[in-house]
Amino acid sequence: MSAGWSKDQKARWPRAIGALDGTYSPPSVDALDEARLKALSKELADLEREVSPSDVEQKQRRGIVNHLKRVLERHVRGSTLHPFGSAETGLVLRRGDVDLCLVVKDLRKPKSVLRHLSNVLDTEDYRDIQTIGRAKVPIVKFTDPTTGIPVDLSLNNALALRNTELIAAYVNLDPRVKTIALAVKHWALQRGLANAFRGTLSSYAWTLLVLRHLQAADAPIVPNLQAGQPRRVETYDGRSHDTTILHPEGFQPGTASVAELFAGFFHRWFVQHAWDERIVSLREGDDPRRSKRRWPSPKAGPVKELQGSVDRMGQHVFAIEDPFDVQHDLSRVVRAEGWADIMEEGLRMWEGLAQGTDLATLMAPVDGLTLAPDRPKGLFDDLKGMDRERVAALLATKRAELGVAQERVDVLVAEREEAIRLSKAMRGALQDTKGMSDSIREVAKGLRTRAAEMDEMKALRDAENKRLVLPRRRIEEELKRLYHTLTNEVDVFRVPSLEREQRDFSRFFELQAMHRAKVVSDAHRQQYVELLQVQREEVKKIRTLEKDRKKAHNDLLKEEPGLKEVRVRSGSVGEYDQRANRISALLKERRKDRKRLSREVGRLEAFLKGGPKHGGGRRQDGPRGGGRGGPRRPRVDVKEVRERAQSGGTLSLSDLGALLDQGGLPGAKKDDQPSKRHRHKTERQAASRRRTDLKQRRGKRGKGPRSPRE
Repeated sequence: MSAGWSKDQKARWPRAIGALDGTYSPPSVDALDEARLKALSKELADLEREVSPSDVEQKQRRGIVNHLKRVLERHVRGSTLHPFGSAETGLVLRRGDVDLCLVVKDLRKPKSVLRHLSNVLDTEDYRDIQTIGRAKVPIVKFTDPTTGIPVDLSLNNALALRNTELIAAYVNLDPRVKTIALAVKHWALQRGLANAFRGTLSSYAWTLLVLRHLQAADAPIVPNLQAGQPRRVETYDGRSHDTTILHPEGFQPGTASVAELFAGFFHRWFVQHAWDERIVSLREGDDPRRSKRRWPSPKAGPVKELQGSVDRMGQHVFAIEDPFDVQHDLSRVVRAEGWADIMEEGLRMWEGLAQGTDLATLMAPVDGLTLAPDRPKGLFDDLKGMDRERVAALLATKRAELGVAQERVDVLVAEREEAIRLSKAMRGALQDTKGMSDSIREVAKGLRTRAAEMDEMKALRDAENKRLVLPRRRIEEELKRLYHTLTNEVDVFRVPSLEREQRDFSRFFELQAMHRAKVVSDAHRQQYVELLQVQREEVKKIRTLEKDRKKAHNDLLKEEPGLKEVRVRSGSVGEYDQRANRISALLKERRKDRKRLSREVGRLEAFLKGGPKHGGGRRQDGPRGGGRGGPRRPRVDVKEVRERAQSGGTLSLSDLGALLDQGGLPGAKKDDQPSKRHRHKTERQAASRRRTDLKQRRGKRGKGPRSPRE
């Protein structure tokens, strides 16, 4: 069989090819001695701590979910956002993504919704947005700009929520489940075996293999949670699914160590399991024959495809059954090269474990694989070590840029409104070309001529503004400051150096040149404004003439009703429509620039407020709370306090204070509400707390109307 393999293939998959033709024999289970298993247990414990996300990253993930929940549910009517996947099961890796499911009621056009979501995410300044509409479940992949954490957003993937519930139930049964699952997922990620879009198994499939292995151990670690009564049957996408999850009583898990179970995972699936004959079924707690699911082993097979005998190997090369959707084989996405990579890496791992190779070497990233950073970016990472004066100077620059960006947005908004109004006016004026008077045609001609002049003035003005970022007022202020510096009397004891005076004079002359150019730019702007006023007056003329024409036209329609069906076309209206569309596209980009600058200004301000020592982070000492030096009130569960109060239980002072802050008891009368003076005092205290609270959090971005129901 080895005759059909190329030299490169033999070098890439020596163990997998050797196992096929009988020239490679994997080590036996007896090769694992007690000393090696003890060392491996320690390595796995250290690995779990290393690959698990930190508390800061967990907080960042929750912030991403909460922000997207507000934004997406506001923009898509009748939708609800649910987190699922490894982040909810506890099996998330440090550089793992965030899985979200947007459930939309009455979803008729999923592709249209995906495009709308992509536009919303682009407006919110998310990066690397990629829409995958041809997948079994349509998704949008993107990256959070602040932390760099990747996000996968799927549509109506409600069954995945049940899968998450099942995996979480298994993880909560025994701590060894989490340790082994994280180690296997980390290995698959490091070795390039956990990417379904590139022809290998998904992270979810690797998790199912771990759970099935723990079910099938000599002394099972976890039971079958889908066996027994009663049954739960639910309908998703018009199909019924048995989503039963039960916790059997009296189950006693086995006592095998983490190291034994982890090594046994690779021996089971890459040495012992008969992939050509059996299906992996977590649902049944067994490995039934392929004929039971009508999933025959591919006739062509991956070997023939790799050797060039066939073009495609077929499906079900590994045959891993989804626990709820029994018709779905998770190995359908596996390609021939992916199959070979998985078998080669699995045998390599088992061989290394048997020979005593350390996990760091066995789990080193495969050559050429680019992985995400282990730690997401922090809000102030680029500012650490920077002195406050430099940050303050950067903040002043960003504020000036933000002012310029705001001016550009205002100008574009005015231009777009004017273009739309002109388009509407022209459409009315040109509706009936034959009946239009000579006066209206002359006015329309003048509108087009002036529009060209306005475009010319606008281009000249924008060219100068692009070259000169600072506004004229800022240039004049800097000129005055340098003038006074250069012309004031010099203190004989503090005579500036020649180099400094040369630098100041050079800057002064440069500002003079910038001021002259800015004066020219302002002149172009003034001409543009004057032309704009003339345009508005001409539009008024068109409206007056159109009113008279419309009256005459109505009189004509009374005599000749058939004229109502006449269609008149003109390219003039389209010119103004295209102009408005171009301005709208440019306005979208300018608003995104303004939003980025606004966020940067807020970030720098938060950093400076954090103090020179801690640099914008959380305060390390000093009083917290209402800003008056008092101790912070402990957190109280208001719902539980209300239930206790209504049942006649006792309340502490902190309970009573929290209850009053939340409006008292639900059945309280209006007379029992706090006085107006007390409410104002509470509002002032809350505002004071918000001013002193500098913790990193997201704001509400992109307020706008909801989209129409798709």
